[in-house]
Amino acid sequence: MQIAFLSIGTVLAVSFLIFLFKGKVYESYIENLDDKDYPMKEIYTVGYALSNTSIFRLRGRISEKLISQTKIYFEPQYAQYYASVAWAQCLTFVYIFLAVSFLLSGMLIDKWTLFLTFGIFLSGISAYYFLTKTKSDIEKRRQECIAELPEVVSTLALLINSGMILKEAWTTIANSKDGAIYDIMKKTCSDMENGVSEHDAINRFGQMSDSQDVKKFATALVQSMEKGGADLSDFLAKQSSEIWGLKREIMLQKGETAASKLLIPTMLIFVGIMIIVLSSALGGAFF
Repeated sequence: MQIAFLSIGTVLAVSFLIFLFKGKVYESYIENLDDKDYPMKEIYTVGYALSNTSIFRLRGRISEKLISQTKIYFEPQYAQYYASVAWAQCLTFVYIFLAVSFLLSGMLIDKWTLFLTFGIFLSGISAYYFLTKTKSDIEKRRQECIAELPEVVSTLALLINSGMILKEAWTTIANSKDGAIYDIMKKTCSDMENGVSEHDAINRFGQMSDSQDVKKFATALVQSMEKGGADLSDFLAKQSSEIWGLKREIMLQKGETAASKLLIPTMLIFVGIMIIVLSSALGGAFF
């Protein structure tokens, strides 16, 4: 058993080094990735080398899900690239955890069950994390966009009423703060500067937020622009009022959810206090 584990671990470790060497041709794929968002990116080349084999090639439902998610979170033209990055991350860390677990199982044979189980568990966790990270990022950004939308619409209405044209007002708001919705607005500005029509850029803004409320606002804004924009000020004022009302409803729902979540720990604390009081009373009665 020990020899088998050591043999498998050694083969995996040596193969890792081989793939790391072969993966040097993919260094250009990762050099522009942010170190903060993509830690240890230098070893992702192992995943790229593995994904270049027929067994581990990105395809099927996993490919469809990753590409559909990256189309929302990133620019559509970069969807395939970021999907391949996520797949390379997944393969790299799964491979590392399996190799280390087999080596440790062989070296410490009396605890092989622990190391092998833990290694497989970490491999599964890392695979799940990297394959669902983009989805989690989309959900986080969606919630932030919903929270920031009322202020954006109110400011947009104010600037339009002061005499600014929509594109100028949009750019001013986008550069005024940092935040999820402001980052998407900056991308919208970049699209418009690169020749994309205002209609298409604003529709893309709604799609990137992945929020029904933001999409609804973007669609209504485009429709108002298509009518000539004469009633744009009134439209934005109405939208601002509606969206602030929607935010109040969301905050109330969150408050009710938080209250229900606190109910269980409150009851547990109450039961604990009752047990302490009864124990003291019974102890005093009998002793």
